[in-house]
Amino acid sequence: MTTPYLDYDSIANDYNQRYPSSRQWERGDALLNFAKQIKAKTILEAGSGTGFWLNLLHQVTPQLYGLDFSAGMIAQARKQPAPLKLARSRATQLPYQFATFDLIYCVDAIHHFDDHHAFIREAFRLLKPGGALAIIGHDPHKAGPSSWYIYRYFDSVYDTDLRRYPAGTSVLKWMNEEGFRNPTSQLVEHIHNEYEGEDVFADPFIKHNATSQLALLSDESYQAGLQNIRASLLRSKERNKPITFHSEIFIRMWVGFR
Repeated sequence: MTTPYLDYDSIANDYNQRYPSSRQWERGDALLNFAKQIKAKTILEAGSGTGFWLNLLHQVTPQLYGLDFSAGMIAQARKQPAPLKLARSRATQLPYQFATFDLIYCVDAIHHFDDHHAFIREAFRLLKPGGALAIIGHDPHKAGPSSWYIYRYFDSVYDTDLRRYPAGTSVLKWMNEEGFRNPTSQLVEHIHNEYEGEDVFADPFIKHNATSQLALLSDESYQAGLQNIRASLLRSKERNKPITFHSEIFIRMWVGFR
């Protein structure tokens, strides 16, 4: 599978806008609680981005490793308060020794990896016996195109996500094939947002560079999506029928033990 390329260097400076301090991130709480539960001493995040999630885990251990292919993202991660050990590489070629980590995880990142199965294989190689792999994200294969208004109004975004994201069933299958014990899946966050009418433009995730779904679009395609929204707003006004823009996204955590 060929993963659409997104130049994260070009959006690294603004990327943390997606993590407002006022937001309680249930996926982060789930990750933190899991790291505490397994008493992880050495932790690696694949696709570590700006280090937002790694910094959260500093309360568990100081042995925090981050890997990302974007030099711009690594530069942002170096600004985190926690002393992170960062490297630039691909998630399918993890540059570490056999049996190094107690926990390897990725958050909203596996869809950027060139080969999903290869990442899971690499994670198994690098985990200590009893260590765990945690993959956190959503599954558009299960959710359907009506679950997020972005899919409806921005052309090709849903189809692109189906190509980029692995199905949750495939993740569990690959974990089994690579030797992970007791692969499981659990719901860790339910995002339910509704924007009435023009309020949709206040959604932080509708910005062109706020999510990879929209950042992958050309300027022309992105503006066409905004125009689709404006056209719907105009029709609703003409009909005197309020319109609501829905986001219904279920974030899951797939876990397997070595």
